[in-house]
Order: sequence, then structure tokens, then C-alpha cells
Amino acid sequence: MGQPTQQQVGQQQPQQQTGQQPQQQTEQQPQSFDQAVPQQVSQAIYKLEQLESDAEWAHGQAMNAGDRFTAGKLADISQIIHLQKTLLLRQSDLAQTFGQCTQQAIQQSTQQLQQSRVPGVQQVIQQAQQISQTITQASQQVAQQGQSQQMRGQTPSPRGGGQSFY
Repeated sequence: MGQPTQQQVGQQQPQQQTGQQPQQQTEQQPQSFDQAVPQQVSQAIYKLEQLESDAEWAHGQAMNAGDRFTAGKLADISQIIHLQKTLLLRQSDLAQTFGQCTQQAIQQSTQQLQQSRVPGVQQVIQQAQQISQTITQASQQVAQQGQSQQMRGQTPSPRGGGQSFY
């Protein structure tokens, strides 16, 4: 009788461990980026990444040309876009408020860069002007998601589903 009891105990322990592993993996890692972040938000992230990358490239061109004014404005745009992207990725409740500031800062910066002859600047201006509506839509999506979670009694995750993407 002692042996069957030990076998049963031995069989139960691996089952408990196996049952716990998938649960831990599910909590720690969402299956994919697109499942962890709403579609409008992920589309905005990709557009913001492209703008950030182009602004950084144009910043390098401005530095090489010795145009400190243009380089400074492009660095500002790049940093603002990076912060907006981070807030959207984390699905922060501040994304919408900061989105309004981002739009004003981009508008002001692009107006100041209109006359620049540095390579890449005109492309950055064009992208920045087109991205305004994207930021608004993504920020509203994040805000709506946060409100629906609060209505269900959940607190919005500060890191977008338990995983940090920044």
C-alpha cells in the first residue's frame, strides 16, 4: 500500500508543476505585440517610429551641415515623438493630454523649419503634419480603453498588459 501512495504523490507533483507553467507564461508575455496593443495604437506606433527615425536622420544631416537651429528643432521633434510613442505603448492615461501638446509642438516646429534646405527636413515636415490625426485617434483609443477598464473595476495597466515595450 505504501508504494501506490508514493506513486500517486509522484504523479500529482509533476501535474501541478505543469499546470502552473503555462499560466505563468501567459501572464508574463502576451502572444504578440498586436494582441497586447489595440490596432489603432499599433498603427500610430509604427508611424511615430518612422517619423522619429526620419527626424533623427535629418538631425544628423543638419549637424553635418552646421545648421544648429535645424538640428535642435529636429532633435526636439524626435524626443517629443519618442515620448508620445512611449505613452501610447504603455497605454498611459496621459497619452491623450500629451498628444495635444505633441500636436502643438510639431505644428510650431514644422512652421519654423519650412525654409530649411537640409536633406530630409521637408520629408519630416510632411510626415509630421500628416501624423496629427493619427495621434488623436490612438490617444482616444487608449483613453477609452482605460475608461472601460475602470468601469469594470480594473485598474489600467501602466505597462500595457504586463510587458514593457519601451
